[in-house]
Amino acid sequence: MAPRLLLLDPLTLVGREFLTSGDLLDRLGLHIEFLHTAIDDEHQIAELGSGPALVAPLDSAEDLDGHDVIVVASDHQSSRHDHLIEFLERNPDVPVIDLARLPALVEHTTPSVGGVVGTSRHLRVAHPALVATSRLVGVLVQFGDPGGTLAIVDPVSTYGREAVELLARQTTNRLQGEPVTELIYGHARSFNVIAVDAFELQEEAAQVMPNVPLAVTHGLSGVFHGHLGHLGLVFADRVDPDDIRDALSQTEGIEISDLPVSLDVVADRDFAVITPPVMSPDGRQLALTIMADGLRIGGALTAIDILESLV
Repeated sequence: MAPRLLLLDPLTLVGREFLTSGDLLDRLGLHIEFLHTAIDDEHQIAELGSGPALVAPLDSAEDLDGHDVIVVASDHQSSRHDHLIEFLERNPDVPVIDLARLPALVEHTTPSVGGVVGTSRHLRVAHPALVATSRLVGVLVQFGDPGGTLAIVDPVSTYGREAVELLARQTTNRLQGEPVTELIYGHARSFNVIAVDAFELQEEAAQVMPNVPLAVTHGLSGVFHGHLGHLGLVFADRVDPDDIRDALSQTEGIEISDLPVSLDVVADRDFAVITPPVMSPDGRQLALTIMADGLRIGGALTAIDILESLV
């Protein structure tokens, strides 16, 4: 019998992205079922996968029983997530993957960049910039024990379709010289960049890359889509730039782009794009920019990679 996978909130941006990776899911031979966490009690109906699907509300923790793995794709938190938290607390051995990185689930999950997972069965997909960075440093550690900085900048699509629509309205307000009255989690994001607390991302970086110390900063941009990371690494000794480039060019899930390159190119890509690495005159410091479609890298594709280790 095929393993039963429950997808919570399949109609979100990241939920739909997960389902469009159907060829990869088919390889796992899963039977997929759906529930939603919207506050209303109505069933949702939508075209999902190969046909229409009926999506009932999550009414109790018992609704989650009997599934072999649960994937969370919610872009908002509601009281229905209390049922999920109750389930997590009494079912530590049932695999759960938080694809949406809900703040309420941070204390109940362990970050993962994919591949072989540890002992925890309750996981969350690591931030897209950290997923891409982990691939880079996994190759670059051969040149010594690097450490450095990572400046992460998130798009509005992190908060789902509603936030994207709200950004468009904020842009209209600003172009017409009107005040922005509808905020996105307290911020006017249009034509703006906001520096925010990076504590949780700093902690997450230390968990997924324990041997590479990074000082992490976090910014919120006014772009619709595309995650950005500015990575700076320092090596103990001089490194040959050609060796660095050769190593990065062979890194799985990474493509070195010619300049100029924009976030527009990363949509629907199954790999992260990086700028050509720049080395300091002393050959010890490296800088590059990472761009990724966070619905896929650090999103659906990473979740499926984790699934392969769990089912």
